[in-house]
Amino acid sequence: MQDTLERLDALMNRLVEADQTGNEIDPLTIANELGTIRAALMKAPAVVPRSGGERHFRCDACGTIVHGTVAPKECPRCRKAVFHPADLE
Repeated sequence: MQDTLERLDALMNRLVEADQTGNEIDPLTIANELGTIRAALMKAPAVVPRSGGERHFRCDACGTIVHGTVAPKECPRCRKAVFHPADLE
């Protein structure tokens, strides 16, 4: 998680520097880096597993964490269907 936050800080610093100096930044490069950072944040462990085998899964779309032995078919909040394990392993 720390590496991901460092990447985000570095990207923010590049944007501020570009704004202050007038240097151009390729928007596709920025979008790609933000996508990589987002994916890393969504996959980062967030919670301690529950006893009894129940796990935690984070919705890729809205970040809601749901519980179960397997990922649900859809998010109870946004109805999307892509989940990442959120357990500390």
